Parts: sequence; C-alpha cells; structure tokens
Amino acid sequence: RVVQLAAKLRGRSVAELRERVGQRVAQWIERAGWLDHGEPSDAAFVRRLHPELHDRPLVHLTRAVRHGTRPPFFAGVDDLPRTVALIRERWPARVAEITRAADDVVAGRFSLLGHQPLRIADPIDWSRDYLRNVSAPEVHWSRIDYLDPAVAGDHKLVWELNRHQFLVTLGMAYALTGREVYAARAAQLLGDWLDANPPKSGVNWASSLEVAYRAIAWLWAMRLLARASSFASPLLVRWLKALEVSGRHLERYLSTYFSPNTHLTGEALGLLYLGTQLPEFEAASRWRDRGWAILQQQLPLHVRADGSYFEQATYYHRYTLDIYLHARILAHANGLVDLAGTDAALVRLSSFLAWTTRADGTFPLFGDEDGGRLLFLDGRPSDDARSPIATVASLTGDEELAYASGAATDEVAWLLGPSGVGRLDALTPRAPSAAARAFRDGGFFVMRDGWGAEASVLTIDCGPLGTANGGHAHADTLAFDLAIGNCPVFVDAGTVSYTTLPAERDQMRSSAVHNTVTIDGRSSSESAGAFRWAQMTPGVVDAWHTSPAGALFEGHHDGYLRLASPARHRRVVLAARDGWWLVRDVIESDGDADHEAFATFQSPLGLDLAATGDTLHVSDDGRHVATMRALGASGRWVVDDGVASRRYGSRDIARRARFVFTARAKGRTAVTFAITRGDNVWRLAHEGEATREVIRLQAASVEDVVLFDAREAVDGVRTDARVAWVRRRASDGMVESLLTVGGTMVELDGARLADSHGGAVSAVRESDGWRVDRSDPPPAPPPRRGGQP
Repeated sequence: RVVQLAAKLRGRSVAELRERVGQRVAQWIERAGWLDHGEPSDAAFVRRLHPELHDRPLVHLTRAVRHGTRPPFFAGVDDLPRTVALIRERWPARVAEITRAADDVVAGRFSLLGHQPLRIADPIDWSRDYLRNVSAPEVHWSRIDYLDPAVAGDHKLVWELNRHQFLVTLGMAYALTGREVYAARAAQLLGDWLDANPPKSGVNWASSLEVAYRAIAWLWAMRLLARASSFASPLLVRWLKALEVSGRHLERYLSTYFSPNTHLTGEALGLLYLGTQLPEFEAASRWRDRGWAILQQQLPLHVRADGSYFEQATYYHRYTLDIYLHARILAHANGLVDLAGTDAALVRLSSFLAWTTRADGTFPLFGDEDGGRLLFLDGRPSDDARSPIATVASLTGDEELAYASGAATDEVAWLLGPSGVGRLDALTPRAPSAAARAFRDGGFFVMRDGWGAEASVLTIDCGPLGTANGGHAHADTLAFDLAIGNCPVFVDAGTVSYTTLPAERDQMRSSAVHNTVTIDGRSSSESAGAFRWAQMTPGVVDAWHTSPAGALFEGHHDGYLRLASPARHRRVVLAARDGWWLVRDVIESDGDADHEAFATFQSPLGLDLAATGDTLHVSDDGRHVATMRALGASGRWVVDDGVASRRYGSRDIARRARFVFTARAKGRTAVTFAITRGDNVWRLAHEGEATREVIRLQAASVEDVVLFDAREAVDGVRTDARVAWVRRRASDGMVESLLTVGGTMVELDGARLADSHGGAVSAVRESDGWRVDRSDPPPAPPPRRGGQP
C-alpha cells in the first residue's frame, strides 16, 4: 500500500499533497470520534455561531429564521406573495403539476432519475437502493466504497433521494396552496432523515457534492416552509445544526484535486449559499468568500472561449449553466463583485445550448447524462435547458437568447420574481442571422436550416475527449445528432448507469452505440474503467465552411491506427438549408488486411426504422420523417433494437440501424449516406465508381450537384477538389453558389473562377459578378500513433 500510495502521489504539487493529507487526517479524527461524532450539542452549536449570539438562547435564532428579515435570496422567494400570484395566474397548469408531485411525496411515491416512480414506505431507509435491495453500511462515510454496487447499489439512485429536492417541491406546493399537509410531510421526512443520518455517518455524507446539493435544497425549503406551524423550534435547531456541519464538511472536503469539475463548482456553490444565507454562523463570511473565489477561479477553466464545457458532456454543460446562474444571482443580491465575467460566461454557455437545441426544446446528449438537476423548478424534461437560457436572457437583455428560450417559465419567476419575468417579456426576441456555427474550442459544429418551430439541426462532435482522464466523455468522435423539425431522428444512446454493470458502462461509452463508424469491432477510444480511458482519441478538423446553400464539415481521427491493420476514419458532412444532408465516411487503410466496418444510426424511443435495399426509412407513428440511402460502397443494412437511455437509469429499447460494409486493405473505401426530410421532395441521382462520386439532388427550384474526388468536368464544373458543391437554379441552370474543399483550381464553363492551395473556395453569384472567398487549409496536426492519450 505504501508503494502504491507513493506512486499515486508522485509528481503532485505541494498544495495538492497538503490538501490530500489534511483531508486524510480529518477523516481519521472523525473516525476516532473526536469531531462531529453525532449531532452537536446545543452548547457546541452555540460556540459555532457568531459571537454576538453566544449569550442568547437558540430560540432567538429560530425566531429570526422563521420571522426575521433574512439576507437577500432569490427574488421570486423574497417577493413570495407576488410570485405566487403570478404563477397562479400565468401558469395554472404548473400549479396543478406541483401539487400532484407534492401529493405523490405525501403518499410515499418518489420519482428518481429515469426510473419509474418508487413507492417507499415509512420509515425510509435513506441508505438503500430500493431497486436492488442493497443498503450501504452505517459506518463513517470514508469507509464506504460507494462505487461498488455490492456495497451501495447504484449510489446515484440513493443520492438522488437524499438530495431532498422533494422538500422544495413540498415547499412550492405549500406556498402555492397554503395546505399544511405539505409542510407537515416535509417536517416529518426531515426529522426522520436527521435521526437516520447523524453527521459523518453513512453513504449520504460520502460525497461533498451531495452534501452541497442537499444544503441548497434545504435552504430553499427553509425559506418556503420555515413559517409553517409544523416547523417548530426544536426541528429548526436540528436543521440548522445539520447545515452548519454541512458547511464545515464542504470546506474541509472540497474536490479540488479529486473531481475539479462540477463537483468542485457545485460544492463552491453550496458554500456560497450557506455563507450568504446563514450569517448567524461564525464561518459564514469565510464560506461565502471561499465559495465565490473558487467559482471565479474555475470559470475560465470550465467554460471555454466559445462557450463549450471542458468535459465534452452536454448534460454537465447544463449543470454548469445552472451552477453559475444561481451563483450570479446570489452574488449580485448579496453585494459581491466581479459579475461581468460571470455574465459573459453565462451568455456563452447559453448560446452554445441555444445553437444545439432542437425544435422540441431538447439538446443533444454528447457524453455522460447524469439525470439530476441542481433544482427542479420547472416541469420540463431534464434535457430541456430553455428555462435557464430564458433566465440568462432576462438578466443580460440578450435578444437572441430570448428567442431561443421562448416564453418565460415559472422557473424564471422563482429565480427572478415578477420583475425578472417582466424584463424577459419586454425583450424583442431576435433569431440569429446565421444558420451554421463552429464551436471550435469544443470541437462541435452545428448545421441548422433555420430557427423556426420546424427547423432541423445537425450537431457533430470532432473535439477532444474531455479533460484530464475524460471521466464523463464517450467514444463519440465524429458522431452526430440529427433532429428534423421537432423530431429527434438520430441520437446518442445515453448513459444508463455509471457503476452497476461495468460491461454495460463500457458498451454505452463505446463507438458502437454512437452515430459514427466502428472498425473491426473496436472502439475509437477504449475504456479503462467507469470514469477512465486506456485510449483517448480526439477529432481533427480538416474543413468547416458555410455558404448561402448550407454548411460543410470535414474531419478525421486516428483512433484506428492502433489496429493490426491500421486505418483512419474520415467523415464529411454537408447540410443544405433546404432539407437534405450528406454524410460521407471514408476509411483509409494502409494495412494488409480488409476491415469489417459499420456505421451506426441510433433512433430514440418511438421511431420506426425499416430497410429496403440500400434505403432506410424513418417514421414516427406512421408519419414519414426521413429517408436515407447508402451510396457507394457495397454493404447491407442491419436494423435491430438498441438501448437509447434519454435519462440516467432508463433502458428504453429503441430501433437502431447499422450499415455494414468491408473496407479494403491498402486503399480508400467510401460510403455516402444521403438523408432527405420526409416532407421534402428531392429527386436523388448517383453516379460513382471506386471513391469518385457525383450526387445530384433536385427539387422544384434548385439542383445541387456534389462531387467527391471528381477529376473531369461535370456539368461545366471542373476542379481537383476533394469535395465540390454546386447549386444551380432549376429554371435556367445558372450556378448560384459553389463551394470546394481541397485541390488547386476551380473552373466554371471553361473559365477559371479561382485558384487555391489546398484550402477552400466559396463563390457566390451577385448582381455585379462573383464574390469569391478563399481560405487556407488548416495546419497539419502533429503526428500521433494509435490514439494514445
């Protein structure tokens, strides 16, 4: 053990060693019973209050919490009567939803993550995974291996119940209806939990993030319920004691070096909440300042310049938006400074989600999907981020975000009060003028055909595999998500679980269940455990260009160079603003053996896939959604069932299509997938041999001709580019726009239009001639072998 520990700590900084040793010593002290052994006595608790309260009875504190003037919180709670009146008037359906959810809690029914609602009888075993009938041991939290399902079951399911967000639901229902039954149930559940979970004992103290999220829920519930008759002074004292212990626990066991991601920022938010809302605690100002400082320090690390989140997991991106949104509101309300940088980051985070959000309001799930939320203040699905985007729009006055978010929700009212809703209502929503955008820092490329209710959006991932050990990343390099109108068509398969079935965890992270290409049954990146990788393969962007007709992406990765017969996967995606997409996969092989490859297309629950010859038909309850043809390489469609987990814990069985083909040794094998909307009429023609292809897509008003590796003139266009896209008017055949990637020259009807040096050429016909733009090719990446980390 000494040798293993020495190897683990080798190369660590002095600051990290100091913190890790300090945390280990603190654990030993707690286990010895010298600190926080059981619920603090009244005398011990008083000593941790502000010195001005040392000589006052605790009833003074509880009276202040119940009836006194409290520090600024969220405007919707600070101005509760007006907020309640607004929600009742504007969102009566939400009042009914909240009361139904509260009634479920009263009846012992709990909705946790993606599982079916659980009926849990009193007394609740707060350490139990009720699906697997496993209870974690009642020992010091540091002795519990919660990642071992034999010890704790699915710790995520246990912790979701113990976040106590149901107390906030009961509090909202009490505020909206005045029914004491909701406050009484909250008081009973809280008392039971305090009895069963004394400080530092059990699995519910094992994660600092969970301690923080529970404290945040407690502070919301305390604001909503403290004046209810069910919350008498003795219970409030116990509650405040648990909050004080939680603050000290967070301060001591921050995830500075354990998980410096949303764990650390969520814990810092917990300190900010506690430090601003409970000034009676002697440590409050220190917690406030430290929490805010950590959030400010981590912000430029977590949020890239383009607004993408550094873990390459869009669900954790949404977590980060919520964390910093709550932090910003609390900081402003309590007079903290340095808000401008936070506001700018909130706009960037929200813009990324706005661009990738589908017409149905959901965003694509690249990377792990956690299933939880900081708080559930609206009734929308967990993969719908329009409410926080709307809140950011209200705070910043951003009209594009106001457009993307749609109308205000009750979450905006709870966070910002009636005045915040009024500010959002007063904005003039404005759709972005562009329809395609590159988030180059994160490697995400978004191709839309508009911003209306029927807009389609394709997002492709060609970025790094997360940060550090890529704990929440998936092997989804060059995978894409496509929604046509308000119907997601090809989606990420999701997460299901982190620890309960290791083989399933590996499978759900592998290339085989993502909308990309798998070669010889291997994944482009290979797992080394639930949150680690043995091989990490980033994407390399080769081209990204837009034109009035649409957008073009090209990228590759080297994850398959490690095979015995090395190969490279290259993908080109063209998206027209008129309802068609081309996805071209090229396998470049230098090895001596052929490869068995397949391209995966996973649909969500509810869609039907059917293959006929080279064509795949996608339908939704009998409605034709899309048609996809496989062009070029000989192969076959295989349609079966796969797992498509939209939310952690669910195992929805959904249809999946794979195009299986052979990639030849020492050469290039290409297959192009032509996708057209079900409500558009495009006549498709294809000419091709080897890797040279000509694809024609003709509609009533335009004809698009796409050339791949064509060396002779085609329809008056001659170029040596890798890809050329020509758009003509159907009425007279006049070329309206032309886009090429690679090559050195472009001729149109015998006239030299442009020369290039391997980059891209974009030509658009204008009234006085051609507007020609050239760009250089991207710099060649450094040589890499086999996708090594």
